[in-house]
Amino acid sequence: MTDNNQNADPSNSASSSKTLLWNRVQMILVFVVFAAPVAGAFLYKPTSFNNYGDLYRPARPVENLEMISPDGPVELDSFRRQWVLMVKADGECSTACEDNILKIRQLRFMQNNNMTRLRTVFIHTGLSDSVAKDLDAKYSPIETYAIEKLNFDKWTQVLKLDDAPIEAEKDRFYIIDPAGNLMISYPATADPGAIQKDIKRLLKTSQIG
Repeated sequence: MTDNNQNADPSNSASSSKTLLWNRVQMILVFVVFAAPVAGAFLYKPTSFNNYGDLYRPARPVENLEMISPDGPVELDSFRRQWVLMVKADGECSTACEDNILKIRQLRFMQNNNMTRLRTVFIHTGLSDSVAKDLDAKYSPIETYAIEKLNFDKWTQVLKLDDAPIEAEKDRFYIIDPAGNLMISYPATADPGAIQKDIKRLLKTSQIG
């Protein structure tokens, strides 16, 4: 009996191996080309970001949060793939709180064609239904959500600045990226023009949201 392996052409075998290897390389290259923009958007860490606000280094993943709207429960995770400008209030919404709500509303409109990439969100606990409804109507299209007190206190821990005095934590608003990471926060006295430049750079850099 003749051994087929002995009759095989070594050059054909080598050629087949090279073809198979090249096909695999091409598949990997195609995957990298298509996956890079999405992966880059989620993994983006602006270490050299020339920011005006207080940048969280590294960006902090935020946990899901169950929020209550007039139409029922809403999950914060459902906002993924959009940027979120967020204001919070505990017990009352002060003048500075209302200024922040108005500010994020205006900042969203300032993005022009990119406006749909952002959501403006006001979360609160301890506000009466009437006050919450008044704020919702006054600053529409701000999204207003009530949070249970225990959930609010636990979730908002992630917003705290490192080594900052208590006074610095009051009346701030926050930017969460489309991957669910806390990126930047601003005091109520922050200049809207400078914030707008931060947001514009973030939107330009991101491939998602």
